[in-house]
Formats: sequence, C-alpha cells, structure tokens
Amino acid sequence: MDDDRITRIARALCRSARIDPDGILPGEGADPELLRHDVRGQVGGRAVPAWTMFRGAALTFIQAHEERVVTPL
Repeated sequence: MDDDRITRIARALCRSARIDPDGILPGEGADPELLRHDVRGQVGGRAVPAWTMFRGAALTFIQAHEERVVTPL
C-alpha cells in the first residue's frame, strides 16, 4: 500500500479532529504501536507527531473505500 497515501489521509483526519498534525504527542500517552510507524520525532524520547495516531483509521478508510480513493490531480 502507498505509504504517502496513508500519511496524507492520516494527516487530513488529524486536521479534521482539530489537532495540529505536526504537534508532538506526549510520551506517556503514546501508543507503542505508533512508535513502530514513526517517521519523524524522537523515538527514544517517545515523542511522535500527532498525525501518527490516525494511521489505523487511515488504513481502515483506504481498505473500506479502495475503489473511491483517488490520487490528487
């Protein structure tokens, strides 16, 4: 699956929840599963970007709407 598409949808879901996608999640609230997919931030310091908590929802959306998800023009 296209990782850029997952990231793009996860960031959009984060913005729709009125959360800054580039904001850093607090370390104690971070899910260890999120750290596995971290592409920026401090893994050792347990700080991850807020959009990563929406990766699962983005994957679910893509799987449920595969025929309707299109790339931007």
